[in-house]
This record gives sequence, structure tokens and C-alpha cells, in this order.
Amino acid sequence: MLNMRIIRGPLGEREYSAILAEYNRLTLANIPMEEFLRWVQGSPEGPAWHAILESDEGRIVGHTSVLPVRAGFRDRWLMSGMSEYSFVHEDFRKIKIKGMEGISRPTFIILLDHLFQHCIKQGYEPIFASTNEKNQIFTRKVGLRPAEFPLRECLLTLRPVAAARHTPNLDSKQRAGLLAVGIAQTALWAVLRPFSPKNLGIRAVPIGSETLCLDQPRLSFYEEKESLQWRFIPEQYILFMLDQAPRDYLIVKRGRGDRYLRVCQYRLSRASSARPIVRTLLQQARADHAIGIRWSVYDEGARTKELVAELLGLGFFCAHRTRIVMVHKDFPAYLQPSAWRMSDTHFCFDP
Repeated sequence: MLNMRIIRGPLGEREYSAILAEYNRLTLANIPMEEFLRWVQGSPEGPAWHAILESDEGRIVGHTSVLPVRAGFRDRWLMSGMSEYSFVHEDFRKIKIKGMEGISRPTFIILLDHLFQHCIKQGYEPIFASTNEKNQIFTRKVGLRPAEFPLRECLLTLRPVAAARHTPNLDSKQRAGLLAVGIAQTALWAVLRPFSPKNLGIRAVPIGSETLCLDQPRLSFYEEKESLQWRFIPEQYILFMLDQAPRDYLIVKRGRGDRYLRVCQYRLSRASSARPIVRTLLQQARADHAIGIRWSVYDEGARTKELVAELLGLGFFCAHRTRIVMVHKDFPAYLQPSAWRMSDTHFCFDP
């Protein structure tokens, strides 16, 4: 039999070490302890809630957590909950939980469901998870439902061979196509680069040094100072501000030899700002030796179409995609994509 407990952090060093080691093993992740502790302890809304499964010997064999995430929605602040770090050791997935021997549901589903129900009672709104297609089968069984977000995935390549090799979720034919497109993009910007202006009116500023626009008609994240500083690690992310439009900004994840410079979150009042922004991003991508620039533009109406048109004009390759966020059924209003101001921020937690 297994013992289950639901507890709010902070946990002890031994418990955190056991959870992270098992999670990294089962998911093939390589999350450093420092970052793991940042996410489960450092939220402005307090530490995460954990549901833990232990063997009779006290070994941690299962875990899930809900991170409290501050969100703005219309005229109020919400304490939303993001599901992370879920697993059950393969040797214990059919072992019953004490006190729940008569429940026929899988152990993993019971673990998730009990934590979600607990957090709903604590006032979390909404509870959501960004997970891969394989795990969506399980999350549906605990009341999570898909909210689908159409987008245009826009890529500009600086190193075509590396891009074809390292860009995720492509088959061999698509990789060959990306290589051909990348060669053309590289040639285009080799011609345009000497004509790029040096003073673009865009400046990089330290994370948290500027107050971002707090416009909340839709569910928005990581714009007030405390959440901004928690979510974006200064060594990994850069905040760009626009001198001519002080309400506009971009937050990018820095690139490297096997990764794009990635626009994770932005707010632009004019699509025409894309031109100086892209030139600035190209400078940064070259400094990072990145394979290119990756910018996901989510569907927000006419302005989105204008921005995509600008990026196409700058040589980007833009493909239609859909991202899915699983939202708990107790919050049906957030199952509509129009309720969210979606960005790639929820999909770029990897170190």
C-alpha cells in the first residue's frame, strides 16, 4: 500500500531531491535543483502545493504539484494554478493507496484528482496544464479539458544545417524543406545586413527594472513586477523595451548552438514595429550563436494578421500550428481561447 499526503511547501531538502531525481529520470529532463526550487518555492503567491505518494519505507514514489501563478483577468487579480512535475514510479503504478483500496481508478489519476480538488477549494482559478499529447489522455480523466490556440510559428534561420537538425517536431521531408528555406533566408539577410540602421530605438533592460503594461481584458500572466522577476531568469531571458512605444515590450529566451532565440512574450501596439525589432533580435541571435529566431504569433484578430504579414516580408517562414492548454472543467470560461492572452511563456520552461 502507498501513503498519500497533500502538503504545501516548502518541503525538506531530502524530499525535494528525491522528487527532482525521479522526475528527471522518468521524463529524461535535466532540470537543475536551483531552477526546480525557484519554480516550486519562489512564486509571489507562495510555494507550490504537493501531492506525494510514499511507500511504507518512506520512499517517495509519486508526486504532482500545482504552482500558484498570479494572473490578471479583466478588473481583478487571480491566483491560478499550473500543474507541474507529475510522475509515479513504474514499479508502483498498480499499487493501491491506503484508504482508497476500493477505487478502481489508476493511482496516478487519483493523485492528480485529489490535488486538483484540494486546490480548487483553496480558491485557485483556473487550474491548467501545458502538456504533451501523450499525457492529455490522463489529464482528461481528472477533469482537464483542451483549450486550442491557433498560431503562426514563424522562423528565421541563421544557420540552416543546424536548424534542420535541431528544430523539434519535424519529419525528414519538413527538415529538408527547412534547410532549403534557411539557405534562402541566410542569403537574404546577408544582403540586408549592411543596410540595417544602428540606432533602432530598442533597448535591453534588466528583468524587473521596468513596469510593464497591465492591460487585463483577457487572462494575462507575468507582467506585474514580482511575477516577471520570478518567471524570467535574468541569465536566460532578455527584456526589450521600445523607446517610441513605452507600453510595448518583448521578452525573449536567449539562443545557443542548438536552439533558436525565442520570443516568449510580447505586447506590440503597431505591427510596423516588427522591422526594427527583428533587426535587434538578429543582432542578439548572432551574439548567442543561435540557429535563428522563433516567434509564435497567436491569433488575436486583425493585428495578428498584420504582424504575420510584416514577418513574412522580412523573410520569415510562417506555418500554421495549434497549441493546447488543458484547463479544469470547473472553469469553463477559460476553455475559450478568446479568454486568454496566450504566449509561448507557458511552453519554454526548459533550461
